[in-house]
Amino acid sequence: MSRLAAIDFVFLLVENQVRPMHMSSCLVFEPPRGEGKSFLPRLLKAFREADPGAPFNQKLQWLDGGLARWETVRPDPYYHVRHVAIPGPGTRAQLDDTLALLNAPLLDRAYPLWQCFVIEGLEHDGFALFFKLHHSLIDGEGGIKLMRAALSDNPRNKKIQPVWESNGEPPRKPHVPVSRSQLQRINAQVNALPAGMKDIASGLLELGAQALGLKPQQASLPFRAPATPFNTHLASSARCYANCEIPLDRVKAMARASGSTVNDVALAFIDDALHKYLAETGAAADAPLVASMPLSTRVEGQAASGNQVIADLVPLGAPDADIIERLRQIHECTGKVKDRARKMSAPMRQTYILLLLGLTTVPELVPGINASPSANVLISNMAGPAEQLYLGGAPLRAMLGLPILPPSPCLNITFVSIMGKICLGVASTPEAMSKPARYVELLLESFAELERKLPQSRAPKKAAVKKKQARGRGR
Repeated sequence: MSRLAAIDFVFLLVENQVRPMHMSSCLVFEPPRGEGKSFLPRLLKAFREADPGAPFNQKLQWLDGGLARWETVRPDPYYHVRHVAIPGPGTRAQLDDTLALLNAPLLDRAYPLWQCFVIEGLEHDGFALFFKLHHSLIDGEGGIKLMRAALSDNPRNKKIQPVWESNGEPPRKPHVPVSRSQLQRINAQVNALPAGMKDIASGLLELGAQALGLKPQQASLPFRAPATPFNTHLASSARCYANCEIPLDRVKAMARASGSTVNDVALAFIDDALHKYLAETGAAADAPLVASMPLSTRVEGQAASGNQVIADLVPLGAPDADIIERLRQIHECTGKVKDRARKMSAPMRQTYILLLLGLTTVPELVPGINASPSANVLISNMAGPAEQLYLGGAPLRAMLGLPILPPSPCLNITFVSIMGKICLGVASTPEAMSKPARYVELLLESFAELERKLPQSRAPKKAAVKKKQARGRGR
């Protein structure tokens, strides 16, 4: 058994029927050549016979006093691995409908908090793997690490390894007698307490000084974001999703041409399209939008399980800024946020993310509170493998994101760089953004505009942007 970290516990506490806290993704494959309809039975057999490792063999166990820990169990393969078939012709619209339906229910806490759906019947003999994994078990970057460990860059490798099998993590430390282990843990906590408390206090004082104007502001302060339709509260489990893909080499060329980063360039066209969408729907913002952005603190060789992230509030570009000026403003803001994050110790980072999570739930949990929003959109950026990937010889063709929605804002945009593409997923409630497919169209327009206006920004081999069928679906 193992304890839950504080941030992992929060993901369980804030979850309810209208606010599921599981991460979801869908990988679309083609069957290997020559196998056709024989591949899926082989895949299902391998998936259900695999021996799940941590964190997939951990079930939640509640303790006295409202605390919890992980209990190691043997998962039921027929509960966790499900088989679903889409009737012909198996279009992307039908897949969207199926994903929205499968993603709505909460994961059952009587079992380890994950499920995999093998979906057959897609057009061109394709199939999909849809994963649901609770955020208390792992963060997004850890999930990418596990996915990469399960896939191969060799099309001749016919081994089928699910993500829940052994994932190559470093071996755990040998077992230590309980009395000695407890003594060491208590001693370490006592020794770290003064420095940690000092760092937390100084960090909070720093925020206070920025709020009073005594020091330059390095990031957006809580309750300073403009009011937008994205700041509605969760009213049901209904969700709308949209996805698109953008060639990564073109975004990298734009970053080089502007002296910024891939993340800054993506933020620029995401932000520009958000302002266009708000103006088009008659809800134009009168101040820069604010993004709540998780930032990974995972180091090389660290285990994939658990959450190794902090979060901050990042002001984006001015509403009327030209897209080049918008990129400059965003680059300046992200630089300040990174400088502050580098100065934070581990205790301060944990306290800071808990503080931000708490502030976002204040208006929802405390009746009568009518505070200004702290953020207008949640934006996540994760780096995946660049090479073409295969599962048992089946080539991976697309990765579709279904991001989690926080209590507010009710809009999440997540982009993952994988196989030379940026796969961008949008999730919202119908009240926050009823037409995410239209937003994706505007985003691709902003991307093309930024590329056109940046001198020498085109990649050597320009590939067409392939917009995936993006339809808002809700259940």
